[in-house]
Amino acid sequence: MRTSRTPLRARLLALLSGAASVAALLTAGTTGAHAADPSLRELAAAQGKVIGTAVTGSKLTGTYGDIAGAEFNSLTPGNAMKWETVEPTRGTYNWSEADRIVAFAEEHDQQVRGHTLVWHSQNPGWLTNGTWTPSELGGLLQNHISTEVGRYKGRLAAWDVVNEPFNEDGTYRSTLWYNGLGPDYIAQALTWARAADPSARLYVNDYNVEGVNAKSTALYILVKSLKERGVPIDISRAN
Repeated sequence: MRTSRTPLRARLLALLSGAASVAALLTAGTTGAHAADPSLRELAAAQGKVIGTAVTGSKLTGTYGDIAGAEFNSLTPGNAMKWETVEPTRGTYNWSEADRIVAFAEEHDQQVRGHTLVWHSQNPGWLTNGTWTPSELGGLLQNHISTEVGRYKGRLAAWDVVNEPFNEDGTYRSTLWYNGLGPDYIAQALTWARAADPSARLYVNDYNVEGVNAKSTALYILVKSLKERGVPIDISRAN
């Protein structure tokens, strides 16, 4: 007896289905009247799409690991690559969880989207509580990006280099980076990330920018300006 799909899985199946190539997947490998459902990643691949999920490295075993490996073709670390995790003490690094996610992805023929290099949140206390000159702060940021991106050079498909730089009204968020380095910290971060891994796609990530509003307009203006200046940044396009 076939089990029922969860509501979420059913919605994703409906979203990804409808093409002849998907129909072929549905019938491929059928034995008698019992055909196994194709995985979400198979359906996505048939449409030329990437379907991913955020994961915790320490949980990538058992049912959690089986589902993550079978259903998705892209993984994003939930917290494993954030600054407070990888460098909780200045100069002392902990790559165990991030390494585990990357190794799992490679074993399961998945890509990884690194998340995130520059953010206002989840920074270590030694960094946020320090008193830094602009030169010192810029040096710390460059070293962090170069070290982390360089560690996974050639192994990650993409990086969320800068995360959530804008307020809802389209103004720059007041952060350690904006206050200490000015708005050009974004261009600097992207440039350092490209130098550390020329093959990875580089993004500025934010939320509530799917429609046209103050924040999405600010992001558009930023990316347009970066492109015009020759700053390395990539644009995700819907398939």
